[in-house]
Parts: sequence; C-alpha cells; structure tokens
Amino acid sequence: MEKRRDLRLSKRIPVRFTYDGKSFQSITGDISRRGLFIQTSNSFPSRNGINVEIQCKTNPVKMAGFIVWSKKTSPATYLILRGGMGIQLLDYQKQEFQAMLDESK
Repeated sequence: MEKRRDLRLSKRIPVRFTYDGKSFQSITGDISRRGLFIQTSNSFPSRNGINVEIQCKTNPVKMAGFIVWSKKTSPATYLILRGGMGIQLLDYQKQEFQAMLDESK
C-alpha cells in the first residue's frame, strides 16, 4: 500500500546537505512536493535533523528537514543499489522549490 501523498518525480539535481556540522555533496534520486531522496553513501540515522541546499534555476534553496529512512551502501555501489536517505522537508513551501517542481511536471 502506497503511503505517499505526493507524486514523486525522478529528477537528478545537485544537492548539498549538512548533518552534524559536516557538509556533503550528492544528487537527488527523486523529489516531491514535501520531500526528496538523496542518493549517497553518507547516510545517517532516521529521525535526525538535516539541512539541504538544492540548486533551483539560478539560486540554491536552503531547507530544513529530517531523515525519515536511510539505506547505507558502499561508495562504489550507492548509485546502483539506491543507497541514501529519504528526507521530509519542514519548510517545503519555499516558492523557488515549488516553482521548480511545477516546471518539472
């Protein structure tokens, strides 16, 4: 049974995320109106806060969120095995982020 309320768009967008004071770069695997999947070998425990910065058109958009789930894989296999983290965004209402989603449909 599908629990998601929003349509997910398969979209590879550069993303920077900060966890526990450390910054990492990766890409999204998919995005939705309220969240995103970050493909990365640097996955962290669920229920923890995370900050993400997504490149939208001309400017990056910074948003806070929390890790809903994570799947750890090796750096060599994370793209193949879809390792990474599911992130629920707390301030997903940002106009630039929603405009990017609307353009992608």
